[in-house]
Amino acid sequence: MIIVVSFSMTGMAAPVTYVDLALGLGIHVLEDSDQGAASKLIKTGIGVQWFPFISTQIGVWSWASEDQAKRESEEDSETDNVGMFDGISGSWEVALQWPIDNDSGALSAGPYIRYGQHCWSAVLVGLVQPWSKRGCSNLNTLGFSFPSREGDDAGLYIEFTQTDFDDLISSSLQLGAKLAF
Repeated sequence: MIIVVSFSMTGMAAPVTYVDLALGLGIHVLEDSDQGAASKLIKTGIGVQWFPFISTQIGVWSWASEDQAKRESEEDSETDNVGMFDGISGSWEVALQWPIDNDSGALSAGPYIRYGQHCWSAVLVGLVQPWSKRGCSNLNTLGFSFPSREGDDAGLYIEFTQTDFDDLISSSLQLGAKLAF
């Protein structure tokens, strides 16, 4: 009985709220085609780590192929444009983590999987037939959070995310940071 109580006491931790910021690269390809585009990704979110092994968060994702000034200069030239992808979405996600020893930091470290959904609006231009849609779809992520130094309320991570924008398959690699508050 004492062992069970001791185990449940160590497994219980106060919830930790955090801000999530990430930068990445996305690759977007139309199904049954080799047409697509690459884009920069910016992800921001806020979440709660309920226990060392489970957290939830909401976020905003933004994809952009190039800045507007570069696009305008390419439109004026005679060269062929490659596909350009722009999109924005709002998401909710749940992460399950296999925590590794990180007694020094407030946030868990170790490998994780995250599942969620996002509602989005996106456009792919620069192709023979432009693609533009909006909808909701699943987000599937594999990642690893690195242990933090003693006393840090921040952590770094790397992750790979896959989603489908209806008939457009999207994969991205992000490097990010979480800051507990």
